[in-house]
Amino acid sequence: MEGRLTTTRSITIRMPRSSKRQSQAADTASRAALCILGVVALAGAAFAQSAPEIPRFSTGQAGAPPAGWEHIPLSHSKKPTEYQTVLDDGVVVLKASSRSSASLMGVRVDFDPRAFPVLTWRWKVTQGISGAETANRAREDAPARLMVSFAGDMRKLGGLDRAAAAVAESISGQPLPYAELMYVWGSKVAVDSITTSSLTSRIRMLAVSVDEQGLGRWQSYTRNLVEDYRRAFGEEPGRVTAIQLLSDTDNTGGIAEAFYGDISVGPAR
Repeated sequence: MEGRLTTTRSITIRMPRSSKRQSQAADTASRAALCILGVVALAGAAFAQSAPEIPRFSTGQAGAPPAGWEHIPLSHSKKPTEYQTVLDDGVVVLKASSRSSASLMGVRVDFDPRAFPVLTWRWKVTQGISGAETANRAREDAPARLMVSFAGDMRKLGGLDRAAAAVAESISGQPLPYAELMYVWGSKVAVDSITTSSLTSRIRMLAVSVDEQGLGRWQSYTRNLVEDYRRAFGEEPGRVTAIQLLSDTDNTGGIAEAFYGDISVGPAR
């Protein structure tokens, strides 16, 4: 109303020190709970992306076809390699016997190698191929290979690689992957050397054993898929789509015998 002065007082409420401490403690507890929930969520995500399970030969029965694996011919005109599960030192493994032959044992997978870059396996070669030469197309055979297929943008391939892929698919009925990294028992090349296939630049062979070194004994390996792919192809890898085994003697007409143990993929160590 006119002529009346209205005064508003500001009232400050002071909390006792004990109440402040309780409030701060509650806030700290709340933050800790949120942190714990975050850790649990991350752990749950990691669990959801558990390492891909490669079917193990050791869990099967000797003489039975290896569960989860597929025998894949390379061509109708090529004699297939013989693959069978056998006992070796009390453990079931896969035996490959190649006599002027070539065919694959493969399993389909789908995982990001950045999440699971560590590849481990073991093999034993009891019969090598004296006349094989990894860098010579006419004599390019290997007693043991572990092949890793990678996805990628096929539109990036050059004309020669696209033509090679089309020819390979017409012969085998199987499309070539964007890139194939082969770990091989090499011949007449250096250990850890990389050889580009004369058929297509999208196949690179990394020699983890060579010639007669270690012949007749089990050899164990641990490789980093991302590092090896970068070194072989000079680019980042796509998803892994298949893992295959190959013992072949079709180019030399020779004889080879190899044994493959379990294969596993896991996170970085």
